[in-house]
Amino acid sequence: MTPEPTDRAHATTSLTRWGLLATTIALGIAMIAASWANYNSARNARATLFRGQADILASAMRRTLRPGSITEAELDTLLNEQSAAGLRYIALIDRDGSVVASAGTPEPEPITPPVGGEGRSMEELNGRVRMLFMPPPDRRHPERPRHGFVVEFEPVAAQQLLVRATRSLVLGLVAAAGLMLAALVFWRMSRRYEDAELRLEEQRRLSILGEMSAVLAHEIRNPLASLKGHAQLLAEGLESESPGYRRADRVVQEASRLEALTTDLLDFARTGPLDLQPVDPVELLRTSAEEIDAPALVLDSDDAPERWNLDPRRFRQVLTNVLHNAVQASPTDRPPAVRVARERNRLVIEVRDFGPGIAEADLERIFDPFYTTQTTGTGLGLPVARRIVELHGGSLRASNAPDGGAVFRIQIPNRAD
Repeated sequence: MTPEPTDRAHATTSLTRWGLLATTIALGIAMIAASWANYNSARNARATLFRGQADILASAMRRTLRPGSITEAELDTLLNEQSAAGLRYIALIDRDGSVVASAGTPEPEPITPPVGGEGRSMEELNGRVRMLFMPPPDRRHPERPRHGFVVEFEPVAAQQLLVRATRSLVLGLVAAAGLMLAALVFWRMSRRYEDAELRLEEQRRLSILGEMSAVLAHEIRNPLASLKGHAQLLAEGLESESPGYRRADRVVQEASRLEALTTDLLDFARTGPLDLQPVDPVELLRTSAEEIDAPALVLDSDDAPERWNLDPRRFRQVLTNVLHNAVQASPTDRPPAVRVARERNRLVIEVRDFGPGIAEADLERIFDPFYTTQTTGTGLGLPVARRIVELHGGSLRASNAPDGGAVFRIQIPNRAD
């Protein structure tokens, strides 16, 4: 069967919506990945920046400090000049690590000379970087002591880079989260909009169908009543065993069936105001069961409200239609089970049968007008029931019980008018 244009349009809209959502999520993930890669690159570049800043300070030391005897005054001068570059401590040390002269405040961790007594080392301590440089001995004049240097500095450039990278990571995460959240919100809004459009379209279709059904029912009802009346008069004048009587009685039976169909059509088309009254829902259920000669129901009414605002005449149609289907589906030795309860300010009526259940493809189709899985019936019972429930502001849903059988769940909010 070729799909209707509206079905194709809805399918295209759904694919477009999912495509936009997937694209937006992919963009958000790409933003997060790029921000994280940038942050990791900044972290990996810290060691290089440490060495670069250490080399800059070493060059300043060579320019400022005179070879030979170095005084604490000279170290103080160097510390003041390079404080803006992050220098916080500088010391002249012997090969055993003891401080000869210093300027600034060091970190409390002990100074450990390089292994072998010479070389260069660098370590990070509490937000500072400590660089230790110990020159090799003077081989020409081994009697002359050669001192090493300890320099502690704050890695300003690395910290600034890491702060910027962290800020970029946070902004990227926030932007990606905002983008994906906005996409999800718009996706949900578009879903709701599409669902609302589908409901409006369904209501328009049902409205047109209801108007057409009402016209047909009115046009058929009068001549049908005349046909039925004349057939009854004809049957009364014939012998009950004669062929003519059987034919006339068949006309009366078919006319009665068509009369029931026109009544269902009019019930389906009726949209007048409800006559809401506070009624006992359990008593209304019992009355409806008696009306269809239903066997003894398994009734759970422990949590049922004493009164609920319903249109008793029209809501009885709901109950009779649902109960009639449940009785037909259930075996004779196992009557339907019914529960009446109040849940979160809603009247809930669940009718469960013990038949074969409903095919998944038919769970919504059974509420379409003229659709029926029975060999008899007009296919209007459940559509009429749902229409009346919706006029009450409620819902009627069908599902299958886990251990078999169908469950019809009616929910009605409490309305004062």
